[in-house]
Amino acid sequence: MWLARSHADRRGGGNGLVAVAIDRDKGSQNALKWSIDHLVLKGQTLILLHVKLKPALLSSSASLSSQRLPRLTGIVDVNSLICKDPDQRTREMFLPFRCFCTRKDINCKDIVLEDTDVAKALIEYVNHTGIENLVVGASTKTGFLRGQ
Repeated sequence: MWLARSHADRRGGGNGLVAVAIDRDKGSQNALKWSIDHLVLKGQTLILLHVKLKPALLSSSASLSSQRLPRLTGIVDVNSLICKDPDQRTREMFLPFRCFCTRKDINCKDIVLEDTDVAKALIEYVNHTGIENLVVGASTKTGFLRGQ
């Protein structure tokens, strides 16, 4: 069974790489604030991850297409996920996050992934790069509601 470490343990040394999945929503801003408050120390490097959706070339019924075979066999080239030249709009999306990190004395690195499935792209990147903590935001509109 996995047991959560205490807050003091997380703030100590050896907390590993931390990545925050970001998008243009308020949940991403909250995720960044939470990760800086709870996981990241001053001077540590934080990875800002964004997944740019790539249009699917084939229908979802063609599950054995040549594009999907590497994932089915478990062999994934992480470099194929990274977008080498993101567009201006995507680069501008990182600005408020970088400014917030700078104010908190946190180093940040921007990574743009490109894939047809956001969750799989994040998981594959995290698994192959040794990121210990991945923080994702949640929409406040679709949060859990208490049943009456």
